[in-house]
Amino acid sequence: MGTLPCGAPTRYEYGEHTADILVIAYGCTLEEAFKNAALGVANLTYYTDRVELREYVEVKVDGDDLEQLLFNWIDEFIYLFDGKKFAYGDYFRNVAIEGNGPYTARALVGGEHFDINKHGYRGLIVKAMTYNMMSIKQENNYWKLQFVVDI
Repeated sequence: MGTLPCGAPTRYEYGEHTADILVIAYGCTLEEAFKNAALGVANLTYYTDRVELREYVEVKVDGDDLEQLLFNWIDEFIYLFDGKKFAYGDYFRNVAIEGNGPYTARALVGGEHFDINKHGYRGLIVKAMTYNMMSIKQENNYWKLQFVVDI
């Protein structure tokens, strides 16, 4: 994955946590960090690089603060996969975060119907988003998001 142009160490990574998975996502902008957080969650379950762009779906969530916005954002992506069997890849268009509290995040997200034979299975199913260990901060020239998902 490599570093981002703004100096962030990578797009996303996983940290140690006792029973669940700590996801740490980075981006040169807050929008890019939110996008990379969603990709980090998906890559726990399947290989996003195997997803082809067949259709776009709209994602739109609200939150009173950035933490609630991130929670609702990831929760929506868990629902896309778990509830609709939509495998999304690195096909994000018009990602926007608006407001000063309350906030709205929206994007068009591309992918296709999940096919285990095509997209694979990494051995983990993300069940839920949590507020555990959540942080959202700007460091130097990039954003860093951290949160735990229940598997």
